[in-house]
Amino acid sequence: MPSSKLDYSTPVRRIITSHDPKGVAIFASDDLLHPDDPTTAPAFSAPNESSAFGVIQIHRSRGFPADNQLQLKEVHKTLVPLADTKGAHCRIVDLPPAEASWIHRTLSLDYVVVLKGEVTLIIDGGVEKTLKEQDVVVMRGTNHEWVNRGKELARVFAVLVPSKEIVTDEGVRLTKTEAGDIFDPKEEDD
Repeated sequence: MPSSKLDYSTPVRRIITSHDPKGVAIFASDDLLHPDDPTTAPAFSAPNESSAFGVIQIHRSRGFPADNQLQLKEVHKTLVPLADTKGAHCRIVDLPPAEASWIHRTLSLDYVVVLKGEVTLIIDGGVEKTLKEQDVVVMRGTNHEWVNRGKELARVFAVLVPSKEIVTDEGVRLTKTEAGDIFDPKEEDD
């Protein structure tokens, strides 16, 4: 029986389908992707004990609705904004045990599934929920922070879809948190 312990060396198999020139479904790629520490870009070294997290960039569309005829660009081992402004983005994040993280807001609708371990989701005012394996969060542009208070690495799967800006009843615009060049690089023009 496989061990339930997850470490940074655990890869993810990513299979991408497409079509041949006649419209027949094909397997475009079948790759094993290993987590990277984005703070080590452009080398993208493997995360270690001092890394804040590991990330596997799975896929990124460049518009909405997605255009499945566009040539695929490899997103793994690239810097990708926390939340894209042009299309959906899919990633896996490995969170090591930690006491605190970073509260931030993205202008996105996020679907997050806990694959392994346990994580705590903290929102404004310190309100929190602990999530276990198979729990799902639908996050609608809220301030949030992910903290792994366990003893083993936790792994979450997230799909982020760009959203409109949120404006409160008092007219206050809730903007995204500035994250710097590593976590919020300038989006390239397509």
